Amino acid sequence: MQAVVGIWTMDEHHRDERNRLLHEEVVPLAKGQPGFVCGFWMHDPETGKGHTTIIFDSRESATDFKTLVESRSQCAAQVGVTSDILTTVEVVADARAANQPNAG
Repeated sequence: MQAVVGIWTMDEHHRDERNRLLHEEVVPLAKGQPGFVCGFWMHDPETGKGHTTIIFDSRESATDFKTLVESRSQCAAQVGVTSDILTTVEVVADARAANQPNAG
């Protein structure tokens, strides 16, 4: 498995619009990508940073998704989101609660 991991600077002036776009556009877009396994969108209220981890079943799928995200950077900037880090990494292990199936 491969993950696309991002850290994002979030302008709090656009919070409501950003959250709406996240739930109405970003999450469905990610879920619809070939090879999508699961995704996590997180927010650190102390730093104002967003953190994302999106898991794919192959490096090709992860790379394609990273390219898609990069191509939408101007759209993200309109709602106060800019990329600090966006990278593709190999998932080398995962752990889940006993009642949750492993992703891979």
